[in-house]
Amino acid sequence: MAEDLAHILEVGQRTVPLRVTRNRRAKRMYLRYIPTEHGFSLTLPQRTRFDEGVAFVNAKSDWIANTLARMPEKKKLRFGVTLPILGQQVQILRDPELSKPFKLTATALHIRPDASKSSGEQIETVLKKIVRGELQALSEAKAAAIGRSINRVTLRDTRSRWGSCSTTRNLMFSWRLVFAPYEVLDYVASHEVAHLRHMNHSAVFWSRVEDICPDYRDWKDWLRDHGAELYRFVK
Repeated sequence: MAEDLAHILEVGQRTVPLRVTRNRRAKRMYLRYIPTEHGFSLTLPQRTRFDEGVAFVNAKSDWIANTLARMPEKKKLRFGVTLPILGQQVQILRDPELSKPFKLTATALHIRPDASKSSGEQIETVLKKIVRGELQALSEAKAAAIGRSINRVTLRDTRSRWGSCSTTRNLMFSWRLVFAPYEVLDYVASHEVAHLRHMNHSAVFWSRVEDICPDYRDWKDWLRDHGAELYRFVK
């Protein structure tokens, strides 16, 4: 069961989204920041009263304010802005004369406008196509290097994981990796492909990651230090 508590969560002059859910397995209340929604999620045990949840959130007001203060300033996906794409600063340009849906150069991303979609939707769609193509190629090459093959690559807007690998050889990645340096994509693809041989995070797993991405530690650290910045771009 979900309840709307957004109207009570105000930080300074802003109203911040708060999604409230009840979980039968939860033994206590907990509050967390949801980067994909730029808001918070409150989980309540099944028998906890709603007003107790309100009091719990109010008691966390300093933590909420500090968490928001640490988050990078949001930037809207609009034509004319400059975005980091695979490690390059690229300006997003509307190009009605373009013969294909988009063209990426070293300094600009040209997009043929689509009147049926908002500018944010158009740009996000193109960015997803770009990053999916890169991750598909990387994953196939990495898998071949360890004598494996992949089944399918999909994208999601994940909250905490940059990728996953299923026992059916399906790989999932966060589309927001498009805003990271290319070497980060290389590391994340290597990480998930290594799971094709080792469905764990054992020492032998990390050895396999290092085999196909020798400097993986640098880019793993980059994600730890800068990962939150990839959520600052919104439609």
